[in-house]
Amino acid sequence: MSWSTGAFAFLHLSPQCTERVQRFLRDECGLPSDKLVDDPHLTVYHARRPLPNLRPCVTESTIRADVLETRFMVMAPGGENPRPELNPSRRSIGLRLTRRNAAIPKIQDLRAEFFKYETPRVLGSRAPSTAWSNAFGARHYQPHITLLRPRPKVPVNLRELGELFRQQVQSLEFDRFEIKLVSRREYESRA
Repeated sequence: MSWSTGAFAFLHLSPQCTERVQRFLRDECGLPSDKLVDDPHLTVYHARRPLPNLRPCVTESTIRADVLETRFMVMAPGGENPRPELNPSRRSIGLRLTRRNAAIPKIQDLRAEFFKYETPRVLGSRAPSTAWSNAFGARHYQPHITLLRPRPKVPVNLRELGELFRQQVQSLEFDRFEIKLVSRREYESRA
């Protein structure tokens, strides 16, 4: 089925939290500002299909994630595990929330609100989304925040980077929840 408009739901890091994270990446890791993602967010849900009756909106949302339950990852399928073909210098780098993270129940509650829009007509032959699976896109849902665009000379050992991050950044705070309808053209231009 071809699609023209998709639906996305994002949790945005607060401006103060964004500044703390970016200061860590700039000052502690020596990464240039132009490689840092401007508006880091966690994708709660996405569907590359129009969802009937879903309306765009932005609302306040206060969710705090436990930094101790985060791990850096290469932004590629299977990127949570180090593999030689997934060079962190050639890919975007993100921060994954583990299933043990204190923010997961609230994220899952937000996510569950979208399941009612997955009608048989929208799904076609696909299985509906669940807490940990997606009907559209990557099969397995992993809450993550992309922080860094591809950059030569990124520290290859993301485990060490994560340990330093967990020592230096005390918490992650999300302050806005956004539902956005995106055209296929806009989606593909961002990919």
